[in-house]
Amino acid sequence: MDADTAIESDECSAEEAFEHLSELYTALPRMQEIGARLAQAKCALLAVETHARLRSLRREIETLEAQEAAAAAAAELAQSEGRSPEAVKLLNCDRLYYAAMRGFKVGPAKNEQVALEDALKAGGFTSPEEAEAAVLPGDEFERLSKELVSYQADYAETLALCQRLEAANI
Repeated sequence: MDADTAIESDECSAEEAFEHLSELYTALPRMQEIGARLAQAKCALLAVETHARLRSLRREIETLEAQEAAAAAAAELAQSEGRSPEAVKLLNCDRLYYAAMRGFKVGPAKNEQVALEDALKAGGFTSPEEAEAAVLPGDEFERLSKELVSYQADYAETLALCQRLEAANI
C-alpha cells in the first residue's frame, strides 16, 4: 500500500492534517515576528562587530599619530642640539614610518565607518549603542532560529500532505 492509499483510508488523519495546517497558519504572524527579530539581531551583531573594528582602528591611528608627533619632536630637538645629520635623519625616518603606518589605517577605518553606517541603516538603528541593545544572547538566537526552522519544516510537510490529500479528494 503506497502513502496515498494509506491517506485515503484514514479520514481522521486528513482532518488532523488540515487542522494542524490551520494551527500553523495561525502561528504564522508569530513566526514572521521571530524571523524579523532574527534578521534585526543579525544586523545588530554586524553593526556591533563593525563598530568594534572601527574603534580599534581609530585607537591604532591615534597611537601612530602620537608616535609620529613624538618622532618629529625628537628630530627637531636633535637638530636644535646639533646632533649629527645621520641621527636627525634616522629620527625623521621614524616619523615617516609612523606617518606611513597611520596612512595604511585611514582607508580601512573609512571603509569600516561606511560599513557601520550601512549595518545601522539595515537594522533600523540610530546608533551603535542602540544596535548593541538589540543583539540577542547566543542561546536565545539559537533557540529562536531552531524554532523558526522547525516551524518552516513542519509547515512545508503539512502543506504538502494537505495538498496530496486534497488532490486525492479526501
